[in-house]
Amino acid sequence: MSISQNMRVALRSFVSANRFIRSNNLWHFVYIPGILNVILFYFSFNWFIDNVANWIKGMFEFNCEDAYLPWLCSAVSAAASLLQFFVKWFLHIAFIGLYLTIYKSILLILYSPVLAYLVDVLDKKHKGLNEPFRMEQFIRDTVRGVVLAVRGLFLEGGAIFVLFLLALIPIVNLIQPILFWFVSAYFLGVSMLDYTLEKRGMNVKESINYTKKNKSLAAGIGSVFQLIFLIPFLGWMIAPTYSVIAAYFAVDELGNVEN
Repeated sequence: MSISQNMRVALRSFVSANRFIRSNNLWHFVYIPGILNVILFYFSFNWFIDNVANWIKGMFEFNCEDAYLPWLCSAVSAAASLLQFFVKWFLHIAFIGLYLTIYKSILLILYSPVLAYLVDVLDKKHKGLNEPFRMEQFIRDTVRGVVLAVRGLFLEGGAIFVLFLLALIPIVNLIQPILFWFVSAYFLGVSMLDYTLEKRGMNVKESINYTKKNKSLAAGIGSVFQLIFLIPFLGWMIAPTYSVIAAYFAVDELGNVEN
């Protein structure tokens, strides 16, 4: 299929995912990543705030009691307090930006057991199967999901590093944000698609080859994931569940077309 066709399949699959979640009342799979996010963000952000606050306080603290020119020391102290305020806010914003950048990958690693189980539930409900739950298979699916997520994290990190170097090249740096977006989207799509591809009997190598062959499909799934993820809190909750279900229906539709 062409790039535009794969992109359309990716977009349609999210409509199918929404319909399937609503009709089968799978909202509990949506809430779990939201709870994980609150826990991760609360503890990491508070740890960061405490440490940064102490560091900034020590850097900008002045003792004007024994100063030779108290008025000058007071003026410098006031300027330092103002600068401290801006530095703290800048670091807070920088932390949130960094958190959101790496959070997707961390969430996919932590959420892997739930996504593995979700695809199993999805397969049974969609195909009307009544197969018993197999713990051994569930553990294999979970480990495989974690491995793919970690692999994607490192490969994406390497690709992003190269893109940062490209920012030094005139003209090329103009398209750097677009490349950055699609690199991140592609690796997200690879992780989302693999849960379904494993259910189709593909090993890791076959799954990777499938996503290489259908790069635009993976990038499409990942792009919608990222667009949803831009919605504060709500997007963080629903993006993983919607994306893995959308990937399931996308593989299903693509398979029907190819057959």
